[in-house]
Amino acid sequence: MSGLFALLVALVAVASVVLLAQGSIAIPIGEVLRALTGQGTESDLSRTIVLDARLPKVVTGLLAGAALAVGGAQMQTLFRNPLADPFVLGVSSGAVLGAAVVILGTSGVGWLAGLGVVSQLGVTGAAVAGAAGVLLIALGIARRVGDPVVVLVVGVMLGYLAGALVDMLVYYTDPDRLQALAGFTRGSVRNVTWDELGVIAASCGVVLVLSVFLAQPLNALLLGERYAGSLGVNVRRVHFLCLASVAVLSGITTAYCGAIGFVGLAAPHLARGLLRTSDHRLVLPASALIGSIIVLVAEYVAGGNGLTATSLPLNSVTAFVGAPVILWVLLSGRAKRSAR
Repeated sequence: MSGLFALLVALVAVASVVLLAQGSIAIPIGEVLRALTGQGTESDLSRTIVLDARLPKVVTGLLAGAALAVGGAQMQTLFRNPLADPFVLGVSSGAVLGAAVVILGTSGVGWLAGLGVVSQLGVTGAAVAGAAGVLLIALGIARRVGDPVVVLVVGVMLGYLAGALVDMLVYYTDPDRLQALAGFTRGSVRNVTWDELGVIAASCGVVLVLSVFLAQPLNALLLGERYAGSLGVNVRRVHFLCLASVAVLSGITTAYCGAIGFVGLAAPHLARGLLRTSDHRLVLPASALIGSIIVLVAEYVAGGNGLTATSLPLNSVTAFVGAPVILWVLLSGRAKRSAR
């Protein structure tokens, strides 16, 4: 078990260094390591590229991938649904709607055109508010209905409704402003600066830190809410902490990086498959490492390798990982039911 975690940590380190070294200007790995450790580099340009242009992208990928994977594992446990992810209740669509209202409804162009950090926080706040609004509606319906399947369907419908409202805003807005909104439908970690990274790190950090304290309660929830309650677990509090933190995470990552799909769905299943256990004390940290690896490798394939002049949306690459995992989950579940 420790060997597996050591391998995952090594893969994260290798992927990070390679992504720092590769790009439109290739930098030797030795130069990258000297820049990271504060030693003198042969060129000031190399140091600037590594520390100012590429390091924020890599740190964002590490944090976002880890937090989305942990959030996905939590949502799968809460809803007892293997296909749940951080955006399962339409939170991502709500975040896009909130951001679209600010970007398309103001006189200036949004953060993709280079707004300062204050305006950036305004768009982010709107994205979080949109995500929280959708989540609160879904939870209100969930409290009345109580059926997890119905709650998931409601989340999908809320996502479609938010998407329809965004389409209406796009239809009635100035076409020159649409470029600012386009980034929210594509995943990317390339445009994140050090100032913006502080906000992303705070939201991702909340999810990652909470996961340490929620691992044991989530293990109890695997056996049912009634059993968890009999063990002294405050089920309502666990639900609220998980859902609220994941909602904020989804809103902020969508605002800054787009809705990075499939990571929160695929990474927990890969972690459980490798570890052959559902113990959250092991699954959550393994999911975090795998999520980071997926995002970093996907970013390298999408355009971080410097081999192409254009960059693919990050979602287009992560789908190649997530879609096979979904099929594997569905088919393995069907095989297990057939064997009984």
